[in-house]
Amino acid sequence: MTSKRTLSLAVLIASAIAVAIWWRAPLTFGQWSKQTAFVWLTDAFLEWSADTAAHAMWIDDDSGEGVFMVKNIGDSLGIKPCFAVVAANMDNCIADSLAAWQRAGYGIVLHGLRHESWKNWDEATILSDINRSRKVLAHRGFDTLQLQPIIVPPHAGNTKAIRRVIKQMNCQMVTGATLVNPHQDAFQLGRIFITPQTDTTAMRRLLEKAYRRKAFVVFGTHASSPIQFSEERTRQVLKMAKELGFDFNNNSRNIWLNNIK
Repeated sequence: MTSKRTLSLAVLIASAIAVAIWWRAPLTFGQWSKQTAFVWLTDAFLEWSADTAAHAMWIDDDSGEGVFMVKNIGDSLGIKPCFAVVAANMDNCIADSLAAWQRAGYGIVLHGLRHESWKNWDEATILSDINRSRKVLAHRGFDTLQLQPIIVPPHAGNTKAIRRVIKQMNCQMVTGATLVNPHQDAFQLGRIFITPQTDTTAMRRLLEKAYRRKAFVVFGTHASSPIQFSEERTRQVLKMAKELGFDFNNNSRNIWLNNIK
């Protein structure tokens, strides 16, 4: 009898834990990847305080010619996008434009010196790439004290070495996980990419749930890669998020990376 009660209690506890994990875990969208599962489980087991409102951020990767289209879309919707820049790969026109936009309040985050994968690099090499990126940006007119405290590892890298380096800098990292973040202070930020294949009906359902949960949605685009970018879908999704009430004001995130030597 005792063993049956013990078993029943264990099942009850396991069920309660499963429900708690399901409820606390970030909302997912689209296909799961290894990173999505990893970040999902990590965030599910961590404590957090709910944000007072639903927030959103838009990060466009790679700093190519597409940045001008991103700027136009953002201006038309009243949203200031954030640009993940590849420090040494920008031509002068793009670098000058992005530096000027940064002074006007648009976010700039690091995305590697030359967009080389950090996957097999050790911590010292990753740190060197980040520091060299900052020096190149400073030389090209960017205010490196006003970089967003977010780092986007090239090619969606997510190793222990990458996480350690970014944590030591008191920064957040944008991963390759396809999910909605439980709150703004999550260390590993999943991202929902907007592509030509984006199903806007499914996206609306996801955003409505995220808004009710006061979650933090990071939208991603690759505007400099025509195959991966749709101006129409991007406008539709961002307009939808704005109309639902997501707060895109991320000025409070403009703190300098004071731990980088």
